[in-house]
Amino acid sequence: MSLILKESVAFRSQTLNPWTGFYFLQSMLINFALGYEFSVMYAVLLTCALLILWRHAPRAQKTVLGIISLVAACYFPFGRAYGAPNFNTLLALLSTNMEESTEILTIFPWYHYAIGVFIFALGVISLRRRIIVRSTPWLKWDTLGTIVCIASYFIGPVQNHFKGYEFRIIDTGVPVLRFVRDVAFNYYVVKEEQKNMAALASVKDTWTVLAVKPKYHTYVVVIGESARRDALGAFGGHWNNTPFASQVNGTLFTDYISASGSTQKSLGLTLNRVVEDQPQYQDNFVTLANRAGFQTWWFSNQGQIGEYDTAIASIAKRADEVQFLKRGDFEADKNTRDEDLLKLTNQVLSTKRTQPQLIVLHLMGSHPQACDRTGGKYNEFVQSKETSCYLYSITQTDDFLGKMYSQLVNTGESFSMVYFSDHGLAIKERGKDVQYLAHADTFQQDFQVPFMVLSSDDTKHRVIKARRSANDFLSFFSQWTGISAEQIKNPYRFMSEQKAGPAYITNFKLQKVDYNHLGTDLFDTRSKR
Repeated sequence: MSLILKESVAFRSQTLNPWTGFYFLQSMLINFALGYEFSVMYAVLLTCALLILWRHAPRAQKTVLGIISLVAACYFPFGRAYGAPNFNTLLALLSTNMEESTEILTIFPWYHYAIGVFIFALGVISLRRRIIVRSTPWLKWDTLGTIVCIASYFIGPVQNHFKGYEFRIIDTGVPVLRFVRDVAFNYYVVKEEQKNMAALASVKDTWTVLAVKPKYHTYVVVIGESARRDALGAFGGHWNNTPFASQVNGTLFTDYISASGSTQKSLGLTLNRVVEDQPQYQDNFVTLANRAGFQTWWFSNQGQIGEYDTAIASIAKRADEVQFLKRGDFEADKNTRDEDLLKLTNQVLSTKRTQPQLIVLHLMGSHPQACDRTGGKYNEFVQSKETSCYLYSITQTDDFLGKMYSQLVNTGESFSMVYFSDHGLAIKERGKDVQYLAHADTFQQDFQVPFMVLSSDDTKHRVIKARRSANDFLSFFSQWTGISAEQIKNPYRFMSEQKAGPAYITNFKLQKVDYNHLGTDLFDTRSKR
Protein backbone atom coordinates (compact mmCIF):
# COMPACT_ATOMS: atom_id res chain seq x y z
CA MET A 1 0.00 0.00 0.00
CA SER A 2 1.43 3.41 -0.96
CA LEU A 3 2.34 6.02 1.63
CA ILE A 4 -0.33 8.41 0.31
CA LEU A 5 -2.99 5.71 0.59
CA LYS A 6 -1.89 4.86 4.12
CA GLU A 7 -2.09 8.49 5.16
CA SER A 8 -5.50 8.86 3.51
CA VAL A 9 -6.81 5.87 5.44
CA ALA A 10 -5.33 7.24 8.68
CA PHE A 11 -6.86 10.64 8.02
CA ARG A 12 -10.27 9.11 7.23
CA SER A 13 -10.13 7.05 10.41
CA GLN A 14 -9.61 10.23 12.41
CA THR A 15 -12.27 12.34 10.67
CA LEU A 16 -14.88 9.58 10.82
CA ASN A 17 -14.06 8.78 14.43
CA PRO A 18 -16.90 9.70 16.83
CA TRP A 19 -14.33 11.41 19.05
CA THR A 20 -13.80 14.03 16.35
CA GLY A 21 -17.43 15.13 16.68
CA PHE A 22 -17.17 14.89 20.45
CA TYR A 23 -14.14 17.20 20.54
CA PHE A 24 -15.86 19.64 18.18
CA LEU A 25 -18.86 19.81 20.52
CA GLN A 26 -16.53 20.39 23.46
CA SER A 27 -14.64 23.07 21.54
CA MET A 28 -17.84 24.95 20.68
CA LEU A 29 -19.05 24.88 24.29
CA ILE A 30 -15.66 25.89 25.68
CA ASN A 31 -15.35 28.83 23.27
CA PHE A 32 -18.94 29.84 24.08
CA ALA A 33 -18.32 29.57 27.83
CA LEU A 34 -15.33 31.90 28.01
CA GLY A 35 -17.40 34.96 27.14
CA TYR A 36 -16.01 35.85 23.72
CA GLU A 37 -17.94 36.22 20.48
CA PHE A 38 -18.56 32.71 19.16
CA SER A 39 -16.51 31.64 16.13
CA VAL A 40 -16.86 28.32 14.28
CA MET A 41 -13.33 28.81 12.94
CA TYR A 42 -11.85 28.87 16.44
CA ALA A 43 -13.95 25.83 17.42
CA VAL A 44 -12.47 23.95 14.44
CA LEU A 45 -9.02 25.18 15.43
CA LEU A 46 -9.33 23.82 18.98
CA THR A 47 -10.67 20.53 17.61
CA CYS A 48 -7.65 20.17 15.31
CA ALA A 49 -5.29 20.91 18.18
CA LEU A 50 -6.97 18.29 20.39
CA LEU A 51 -6.84 15.64 17.65
CA ILE A 52 -3.15 16.25 16.96
CA LEU A 53 -2.34 16.17 20.67
CA TRP A 54 -4.28 12.93 21.09
CA ARG A 55 -2.34 11.25 18.30
CA HIS A 56 1.08 12.28 19.56
CA ALA A 57 0.79 13.22 23.27
CA PRO A 58 -2.48 11.79 24.64
CA ARG A 59 -1.60 12.32 28.29
CA ALA A 60 -0.76 15.96 27.64
CA GLN A 61 -4.03 16.31 25.73
CA LYS A 62 -5.98 14.94 28.68
CA THR A 63 -4.26 17.33 31.08
CA VAL A 64 -4.89 20.38 28.87
CA LEU A 65 -8.49 19.42 28.09
CA GLY A 66 -9.23 18.65 31.74
CA ILE A 67 -8.02 22.08 32.87
CA ILE A 68 -9.83 23.90 30.04
CA SER A 69 -13.09 22.03 30.69
CA LEU A 70 -12.99 22.79 34.41
CA VAL A 71 -12.32 26.51 33.85
CA ALA A 72 -15.00 26.75 31.14
CA ALA A 73 -17.56 24.94 33.29
CA CYS A 74 -16.96 27.26 36.25
CA TYR A 75 -16.85 30.43 34.17
CA PHE A 76 -19.89 29.75 31.97
CA PRO A 77 -22.50 31.53 34.19
CA PHE A 78 -20.18 34.53 34.61
CA GLY A 79 -19.37 34.60 30.90
CA ARG A 80 -23.05 34.74 29.95
CA ALA A 81 -23.67 37.63 32.37
CA TYR A 82 -20.45 39.67 32.20
CA GLY A 83 -18.61 38.53 29.08
CA ALA A 84 -14.91 37.76 28.82
CA PRO A 85 -12.48 38.57 31.67
CA ASN A 86 -11.69 42.28 31.90
CA PHE A 87 -10.49 44.84 34.41
CA ASN A 88 -13.88 45.06 36.07
CA THR A 89 -14.36 41.31 36.57
CA LEU A 90 -10.88 40.92 38.06
CA LEU A 91 -11.37 43.99 40.26
CA ALA A 92 -14.70 42.63 41.47
CA LEU A 93 -13.13 39.24 42.18
CA LEU A 94 -10.46 40.86 44.36
CA SER A 95 -12.70 43.39 46.14
CA THR A 96 -15.98 41.51 46.73
CA ASN A 97 -16.84 40.31 50.20
CA MET A 98 -18.37 36.95 51.11
CA GLU A 99 -21.96 38.21 51.17
CA GLU A 100 -21.71 39.82 47.74
CA SER A 101 -20.04 36.70 46.31
CA THR A 102 -22.90 34.51 47.53
CA GLU A 103 -25.48 36.88 46.08
CA ILE A 104 -23.78 36.90 42.68
CA LEU A 105 -23.73 33.11 42.59
CA THR A 106 -27.45 32.89 43.35
CA ILE A 107 -28.58 35.39 40.69
CA PHE A 108 -27.64 33.33 37.62
CA PRO A 109 -30.38 31.18 36.00
CA TRP A 110 -30.30 27.52 36.97
CA TYR A 111 -29.83 26.38 33.38
CA HIS A 112 -26.52 28.28 33.15
CA TYR A 113 -25.25 26.07 35.96
CA ALA A 114 -26.71 23.03 34.19
CA ILE A 115 -24.75 23.87 31.03
CA GLY A 116 -21.65 24.36 33.16
CA VAL A 117 -22.14 20.90 34.67
CA PHE A 118 -22.63 19.50 31.16
CA ILE A 119 -19.31 21.03 30.01
CA PHE A 120 -17.62 19.55 33.06
CA ALA A 121 -19.19 16.13 32.35
CA LEU A 122 -17.85 16.20 28.79
CA GLY A 123 -14.42 16.91 30.23
CA VAL A 124 -14.70 13.90 32.54
CA ILE A 125 -15.67 11.68 29.59
CA SER A 126 -12.62 12.94 27.68
CA LEU A 127 -10.36 12.12 30.60
CA ARG A 128 -11.75 8.57 30.74
CA ARG A 129 -10.91 7.85 27.08
CA ARG A 130 -8.52 4.90 26.95
CA ILE A 131 -5.05 5.41 25.55
CA ILE A 132 -4.50 2.46 23.19
CA VAL A 133 -1.41 3.69 21.36
CA ARG A 134 0.84 6.12 23.21
CA SER A 135 2.00 7.82 20.00
CA THR A 136 1.51 7.44 16.25
CA PRO A 137 3.71 8.36 13.28
CA TRP A 138 3.61 11.97 12.16
CA LEU A 139 1.57 12.30 8.95
CA LYS A 140 1.20 15.13 6.47
CA TRP A 141 -2.33 15.70 7.82
CA ASP A 142 -0.74 16.44 11.19
CA THR A 143 1.51 18.96 9.46
CA LEU A 144 -1.48 20.53 7.69
CA GLY A 145 -3.43 20.73 10.94
CA THR A 146 -0.47 22.32 12.72
CA ILE A 147 -0.10 24.91 9.96
CA VAL A 148 -3.84 25.72 10.23
CA CYS A 149 -3.52 26.14 14.02
CA ILE A 150 -0.50 28.44 13.72
CA ALA A 151 -2.09 30.49 10.92
CA SER A 152 -5.31 30.88 12.94
CA TYR A 153 -3.30 32.06 15.93
CA PHE A 154 -1.96 34.99 13.91
CA ILE A 155 -5.33 36.12 12.50
CA GLY A 156 -5.93 38.46 15.45
CA PRO A 157 -2.52 40.20 15.40
CA VAL A 158 -2.65 40.58 11.59
CA GLN A 159 -6.15 42.08 11.70
CA ASN A 160 -5.02 44.55 14.36
CA HIS A 161 -2.05 45.53 12.20
CA PHE A 162 -4.24 46.33 9.19
CA LYS A 163 -6.59 48.33 11.42
CA GLY A 164 -3.68 50.57 12.34
CA TYR A 165 -2.81 49.02 15.70
CA GLU A 166 0.51 47.62 16.82
CA PHE A 167 1.28 44.05 15.71
CA ARG A 168 1.59 42.05 18.94
CA ILE A 169 1.85 38.27 19.06
CA ILE A 170 -0.08 38.11 22.35
CA ASP A 171 -3.18 39.68 20.73
CA THR A 172 -4.47 36.37 19.41
CA GLY A 173 -8.18 35.80 18.99
CA VAL A 174 -8.03 32.11 20.00
CA PRO A 175 -10.52 32.08 22.94
CA VAL A 176 -8.60 29.66 25.21
CA LEU A 177 -5.32 31.55 24.84
CA ARG A 178 -7.06 34.91 24.89
CA PHE A 179 -8.73 33.98 28.19
CA VAL A 180 -5.36 33.24 29.79
CA ARG A 181 -3.91 36.50 28.44
CA ASP A 182 -6.87 38.60 29.58
CA VAL A 183 -6.89 37.12 33.07
CA ALA A 184 -3.12 37.58 33.49
CA PHE A 185 -3.04 41.10 32.02
CA ASN A 186 -6.05 42.43 33.92
CA TYR A 187 -4.88 40.82 37.16
CA TYR A 188 -1.59 42.68 36.72
CA VAL A 189 -3.40 45.98 36.01
CA VAL A 190 -5.67 45.57 39.05
CA LYS A 191 -2.75 44.74 41.35
CA GLU A 192 -0.80 47.73 40.00
CA GLU A 193 -3.78 50.01 40.67
CA GLN A 194 -4.15 48.62 44.18
CA LYS A 195 -0.42 49.10 44.75
CA ASN A 196 -0.72 52.68 43.52
CA MET A 197 -3.78 53.18 45.72
CA ALA A 198 -1.94 51.90 48.79
CA ALA A 199 1.04 54.14 48.05
CA LEU A 200 -1.13 57.25 47.63
CA ALA A 201 -3.23 56.39 50.68
CA SER A 202 -0.41 57.42 52.99
CA VAL A 203 0.52 60.47 50.92
CA LYS A 204 -0.61 63.89 52.04
CA ASP A 205 -3.15 65.54 49.76
CA THR A 206 -1.96 68.31 47.47
CA TRP A 207 -5.06 70.53 47.57
CA THR A 208 -4.47 74.28 47.53
CA VAL A 209 -7.65 75.78 48.97
CA LEU A 210 -8.28 79.34 47.77
CA ALA A 211 -11.56 80.11 49.55
CA VAL A 212 -14.12 78.46 51.87
CA LYS A 213 -17.62 79.94 51.76
CA PRO A 214 -20.15 77.23 52.66
CA LYS A 215 -23.78 78.25 52.25
CA TYR A 216 -25.07 75.49 54.55
CA HIS A 217 -23.98 74.07 57.88
CA THR A 218 -24.44 70.38 57.04
CA TYR A 219 -23.69 68.68 53.73
CA VAL A 220 -24.75 65.09 53.10
CA VAL A 221 -23.57 62.93 50.19
CA VAL A 222 -25.67 59.79 49.70
CA ILE A 223 -24.04 57.34 47.26
CA GLY A 224 -26.60 54.90 45.91
CA GLU A 225 -25.89 51.54 44.33
CA SER A 226 -26.90 50.09 40.95
CA ALA A 227 -29.91 52.38 40.41
CA ARG A 228 -30.59 52.90 36.72
CA ARG A 229 -32.49 56.12 36.18
CA ASP A 230 -35.42 54.69 34.19
CA ALA A 231 -36.32 52.54 37.21
CA LEU A 232 -37.16 55.65 39.29
CA GLY A 233 -40.57 57.23 38.84
CA ALA A 234 -39.27 60.66 39.88
CA PHE A 235 -36.79 60.61 36.99
CA GLY A 236 -39.21 59.57 34.28
CA GLY A 237 -39.51 55.88 35.06
CA HIS A 238 -42.76 54.06 34.32
CA TRP A 239 -43.45 53.05 37.93
CA ASN A 240 -44.68 55.29 40.76
CA ASN A 241 -42.06 53.89 43.14
CA THR A 242 -40.40 57.08 44.45
CA PRO A 243 -43.08 59.03 46.36
CA PHE A 244 -40.55 61.13 48.31
CA ALA A 245 -38.29 62.14 45.41
CA SER A 246 -41.30 62.80 43.18
CA GLN A 247 -42.68 65.59 45.36
CA VAL A 248 -39.85 66.98 47.53
CA ASN A 249 -38.59 70.52 46.94
CA GLY A 250 -35.18 70.27 45.31
CA THR A 251 -33.33 69.89 42.02
CA LEU A 252 -33.42 66.68 39.98
CA PHE A 253 -31.06 66.03 37.06
CA THR A 254 -32.63 63.84 34.39
CA ASP A 255 -29.51 63.37 32.24
CA TYR A 256 -26.67 62.59 34.65
CA ILE A 257 -24.14 60.02 33.39
CA SER A 258 -21.93 57.90 35.65
CA ALA A 259 -18.18 57.64 35.01
CA SER A 260 -18.09 53.83 34.63
CA GLY A 261 -20.24 50.72 34.97
CA SER A 262 -18.94 49.27 38.25
CA THR A 263 -18.72 50.65 41.77
CA GLN A 264 -14.97 50.74 42.32
CA LYS A 265 -14.01 52.15 38.92
CA SER A 266 -16.93 54.57 38.71
CA LEU A 267 -16.46 56.08 42.16
CA GLY A 268 -12.68 56.07 41.74
CA LEU A 269 -13.13 58.37 38.74
CA THR A 270 -15.96 60.38 40.33
CA LEU A 271 -14.71 61.18 43.82
CA ASN A 272 -10.98 61.66 43.15
CA ARG A 273 -9.07 64.24 41.17
CA VAL A 274 -8.13 62.57 37.88
CA VAL A 275 -4.91 63.38 36.03
CA GLU A 276 -4.37 61.80 32.60
CA ASP A 277 -7.14 59.27 33.30
CA GLN A 278 -5.48 58.20 36.58
CA PRO A 279 -7.27 58.84 39.90
CA GLN A 280 -5.14 60.68 42.44
CA TYR A 281 -6.43 58.88 45.51
CA GLN A 282 -4.91 61.35 47.96
CA ASP A 283 -6.85 64.21 46.33
CA ASN A 284 -10.50 63.34 46.80
CA PHE A 285 -13.61 65.18 47.94
CA VAL A 286 -13.12 64.08 51.57
CA THR A 287 -9.54 65.37 51.80
CA LEU A 288 -10.72 68.58 50.13
CA ALA A 289 -13.39 69.03 52.81
CA ASN A 290 -10.83 68.24 55.53
CA ARG A 291 -8.44 70.81 54.09
CA ALA A 292 -11.27 73.39 54.10
CA GLY A 293 -11.96 72.84 57.82
CA PHE A 294 -15.05 70.62 57.54
CA GLN A 295 -15.64 67.81 60.00
CA THR A 296 -16.04 64.67 57.91
CA TRP A 297 -17.94 61.43 58.52
CA TRP A 298 -18.17 58.29 56.38
CA PHE A 299 -20.78 55.63 57.12
CA SER A 300 -21.08 52.64 54.79
CA ASN A 301 -23.30 49.62 54.38
CA GLN A 302 -20.92 48.20 51.81
CA GLY A 303 -18.12 45.79 52.57
CA GLN A 304 -14.55 46.65 53.46
CA ILE A 305 -11.95 44.01 52.64
CA GLY A 306 -8.89 45.85 53.85
CA GLU A 307 -7.91 49.33 54.85
CA TYR A 308 -6.78 50.68 51.50
CA ASP A 309 -7.36 47.89 48.97
CA THR A 310 -10.38 49.39 47.20
CA ALA A 311 -11.03 52.86 45.83
CA ILE A 312 -13.87 53.38 48.28
CA ALA A 313 -11.99 52.24 51.38
CA SER A 314 -9.05 54.42 50.38
CA ILE A 315 -11.28 57.51 50.25
CA ALA A 316 -13.33 56.60 53.31
CA LYS A 317 -10.28 56.23 55.55
CA ARG A 318 -9.48 59.91 54.98
CA ALA A 319 -12.61 60.99 56.88
CA ASP A 320 -12.39 62.06 60.53
CA GLU A 321 -14.82 59.32 61.55
CA VAL A 322 -15.40 56.10 59.59
CA GLN A 323 -17.70 53.16 60.17
CA PHE A 324 -18.44 50.17 57.91
CA LEU A 325 -21.46 48.09 58.83
CA LYS A 326 -19.87 45.20 56.90
CA ARG A 327 -16.25 44.33 57.51
CA GLY A 328 -15.80 42.17 54.40
CA ASP A 329 -14.86 39.01 56.30
CA PHE A 330 -17.01 35.96 56.99
CA GLU A 331 -19.09 37.95 59.45
CA ALA A 332 -20.16 40.16 56.56
CA ASP A 333 -22.81 37.65 55.50
CA LYS A 334 -25.22 39.24 57.95
CA ASN A 335 -27.64 41.21 55.78
CA THR A 336 -27.27 44.69 57.28
CA ARG A 337 -29.78 47.25 56.03
CA ASP A 338 -29.20 50.73 54.67
CA GLU A 339 -31.67 51.97 57.26
CA ASP A 340 -29.17 51.03 59.99
CA LEU A 341 -27.05 53.98 58.82
CA LEU A 342 -29.74 56.37 60.07
CA LYS A 343 -28.89 55.44 63.66
CA LEU A 344 -25.35 56.70 63.05
CA THR A 345 -26.46 59.92 61.37
CA ASN A 346 -28.94 60.57 64.18
CA GLN A 347 -26.09 60.39 66.70
CA VAL A 348 -24.04 62.89 64.68
CA LEU A 349 -26.91 65.32 64.13
CA SER A 350 -28.10 65.23 67.75
CA THR A 351 -24.99 67.16 68.84
CA LYS A 352 -24.58 70.85 68.01
CA ARG A 353 -21.31 71.50 66.20
CA THR A 354 -19.67 74.74 65.12
CA GLN A 355 -17.67 73.33 62.19
CA PRO A 356 -19.38 72.80 58.82
CA GLN A 357 -20.20 69.09 58.49
CA LEU A 358 -19.77 66.63 55.63
CA ILE A 359 -21.55 63.29 56.09
CA VAL A 360 -21.08 60.58 53.45
CA LEU A 361 -23.45 57.60 53.34
CA HIS A 362 -22.69 54.65 51.05
CA LEU A 363 -25.72 52.42 50.50
CA MET A 364 -26.18 48.85 49.32
CA GLY A 365 -29.24 50.22 47.50
CA SER A 366 -30.25 48.00 44.59
CA HIS A 367 -27.10 45.87 44.40
CA PRO A 368 -27.80 42.47 42.83
CA GLN A 369 -29.33 40.28 44.09
CA ALA A 370 -32.19 42.73 44.64
CA CYS A 371 -34.45 40.22 46.40
CA ASP A 372 -31.83 40.00 49.15
CA ARG A 373 -32.16 43.78 49.57
CA THR A 374 -35.96 43.61 49.89
CA GLY A 375 -36.35 40.29 51.70
CA GLY A 376 -38.20 38.97 48.65
CA LYS A 377 -40.84 41.73 48.83
CA TYR A 378 -42.16 43.72 45.86
CA ASN A 379 -45.21 45.85 45.07
CA GLU A 380 -45.83 45.00 41.42
CA PHE A 381 -44.77 41.90 39.51
CA VAL A 382 -42.79 42.83 36.39
CA GLN A 383 -41.50 39.96 34.24
CA SER A 384 -39.60 38.13 37.02
CA LYS A 385 -39.33 38.13 40.79
CA GLU A 386 -35.80 39.58 40.68
CA THR A 387 -36.88 42.45 38.40
CA SER A 388 -39.85 43.12 40.68
CA CYS A 389 -37.60 43.17 43.75
CA TYR A 390 -35.24 45.55 41.94
CA LEU A 391 -38.02 48.06 41.40
CA TYR A 392 -39.04 47.76 45.05
CA SER A 393 -35.44 48.26 46.20
CA ILE A 394 -35.67 51.67 44.51
CA THR A 395 -38.65 52.43 46.76
CA GLN A 396 -36.61 51.40 49.81
CA THR A 397 -33.86 53.85 48.85
CA ASP A 398 -36.47 56.56 48.30
CA ASP A 399 -37.83 55.88 51.80
CA PHE A 400 -34.29 56.07 53.22
CA LEU A 401 -33.76 59.46 51.57
CA GLY A 402 -37.05 60.70 53.01
CA LYS A 403 -36.03 59.69 56.54
CA MET A 404 -32.55 61.22 56.13
CA TYR A 405 -34.15 64.43 54.90
CA SER A 406 -36.48 64.50 57.93
CA GLN A 407 -33.51 64.09 60.29
CA LEU A 408 -31.83 67.08 58.67
CA VAL A 409 -34.99 69.20 58.88
CA ASN A 410 -35.41 68.36 62.56
CA THR A 411 -31.95 69.71 63.42
CA GLY A 412 -33.07 73.25 62.66
CA GLU A 413 -29.70 73.84 60.93
CA SER A 414 -29.24 74.75 57.28
CA PHE A 415 -28.38 71.73 55.13
CA SER A 416 -28.02 70.38 51.62
CA MET A 417 -28.12 66.73 50.57
CA VAL A 418 -27.03 65.22 47.25
CA TYR A 419 -28.00 61.72 46.13
CA PHE A 420 -26.67 59.87 43.10
CA SER A 421 -26.02 56.28 42.09
CA ASP A 422 -22.61 54.91 41.18
CA HIS A 423 -23.82 53.19 37.97
CA GLY A 424 -26.80 51.55 36.33
CA LEU A 425 -27.37 47.91 35.32
CA ALA A 426 -28.23 45.96 32.17
CA ILE A 427 -31.14 43.56 31.74
CA LYS A 428 -30.08 39.93 31.35
CA GLU A 429 -32.18 36.99 30.11
CA ARG A 430 -34.66 39.56 28.83
CA GLY A 431 -38.28 38.44 28.62
CA LYS A 432 -37.70 35.22 30.58
CA ASP A 433 -39.01 34.19 33.98
CA VAL A 434 -35.43 34.39 35.28
CA GLN A 435 -34.78 37.93 33.98
CA TYR A 436 -32.35 39.85 36.19
CA LEU A 437 -30.10 42.93 36.13
CA ALA A 438 -26.31 42.91 36.21
CA HIS A 439 -23.28 45.12 35.62
CA ALA A 440 -22.46 45.91 32.00
CA ASP A 441 -20.74 48.59 29.90
CA THR A 442 -22.31 48.47 26.43
CA PHE A 443 -25.61 50.33 26.90
CA GLN A 444 -26.52 53.88 27.85
CA GLN A 445 -28.71 52.56 30.67
CA ASP A 446 -25.59 51.09 32.30
CA PHE A 447 -24.54 54.69 32.98
CA GLN A 448 -27.85 56.57 33.30
CA VAL A 449 -28.30 57.23 37.01
CA PRO A 450 -30.31 59.57 39.25
CA PHE A 451 -28.77 62.74 40.67
CA MET A 452 -30.62 65.19 42.91
CA VAL A 453 -29.82 68.00 45.34
CA LEU A 454 -32.17 68.82 48.23
CA SER A 455 -31.47 71.90 50.34
CA SER A 456 -33.10 73.50 53.37
CA ASP A 457 -33.95 76.66 51.42
CA ASP A 458 -35.48 74.96 48.35
CA THR A 459 -39.02 76.19 47.68
CA LYS A 460 -39.98 74.21 44.59
CA HIS A 461 -39.50 70.94 42.75
CA ARG A 462 -37.10 71.71 39.89
CA VAL A 463 -35.86 69.56 37.01
CA ILE A 464 -32.62 70.16 35.06
CA LYS A 465 -32.47 68.43 31.67
CA ALA A 466 -28.93 69.50 30.70
CA ARG A 467 -26.49 66.60 30.48
CA ARG A 468 -24.04 66.25 33.34
CA SER A 469 -21.16 63.80 33.76
CA ALA A 470 -19.84 62.22 36.94
CA ASN A 471 -16.39 63.07 35.64
CA ASP A 472 -17.23 66.64 36.70
CA PHE A 473 -18.36 65.72 40.22
CA LEU A 474 -15.50 67.56 41.93
CA SER A 475 -16.49 70.71 40.05
CA PHE A 476 -20.03 70.27 41.42
CA PHE A 477 -18.69 69.58 44.91
CA SER A 478 -16.60 72.75 44.82
CA GLN A 479 -19.54 74.91 43.72
CA TRP A 480 -21.95 73.19 46.12
CA THR A 481 -19.83 73.49 49.27
CA GLY A 482 -18.24 76.84 48.43
CA ILE A 483 -14.73 75.33 48.57
CA SER A 484 -12.52 76.80 45.85
CA ALA A 485 -9.27 74.99 45.05
CA GLU A 486 -6.50 75.74 42.62
CA GLN A 487 -6.71 72.23 41.13
CA ILE A 488 -10.44 72.36 40.37
CA LYS A 489 -11.68 74.23 37.34
CA ASN A 490 -15.33 75.22 36.97
CA PRO A 491 -15.97 75.65 33.26
CA TYR A 492 -19.76 75.89 33.71
CA ARG A 493 -22.39 76.20 36.44
CA PHE A 494 -23.28 72.64 37.33
CA MET A 495 -26.73 73.42 38.76
CA SER A 496 -28.05 75.13 35.66
CA GLU A 497 -29.27 74.38 32.15
CA GLN A 498 -25.91 75.54 30.80
CA LYS A 499 -24.49 73.08 28.29
CA ALA A 500 -21.39 71.11 29.24
CA GLY A 501 -18.98 69.23 26.98
CA PRO A 502 -19.52 65.71 25.62
CA ALA A 503 -19.90 62.90 28.16
CA TYR A 504 -17.39 60.05 28.10
CA ILE A 505 -17.55 56.82 30.05
CA THR A 506 -14.78 54.35 30.91
CA ASN A 507 -15.68 50.82 29.90
CA PHE A 508 -14.50 47.56 31.45
CA LYS A 509 -11.48 47.50 29.14
CA LEU A 510 -10.48 50.90 30.57
CA GLN A 511 -11.24 52.59 27.25
CA LYS A 512 -12.88 56.03 27.15
CA VAL A 513 -16.01 55.85 25.00
CA ASP A 514 -18.37 58.59 23.83
CA TYR A 515 -21.65 58.02 25.67
CA ASN A 516 -23.61 58.84 22.51
CA HIS A 517 -22.06 55.85 20.73
CA LEU A 518 -23.62 53.33 23.12
CA GLY A 519 -26.72 51.25 22.40
CA THR A 520 -29.95 51.18 24.41
CA ASP A 521 -31.39 48.61 26.82
CA LEU A 522 -34.87 49.89 27.66
CA PHE A 523 -37.12 48.42 30.34
CA ASP A 524 -40.12 46.43 29.19
CA THR A 525 -42.77 48.16 31.30
CA ARG A 526 -45.43 45.47 30.95
CA SER A 527 -46.39 43.66 34.14
CA LYS A 528 -46.49 39.90 33.59
CA ARG A 529 -47.52 36.83 35.48
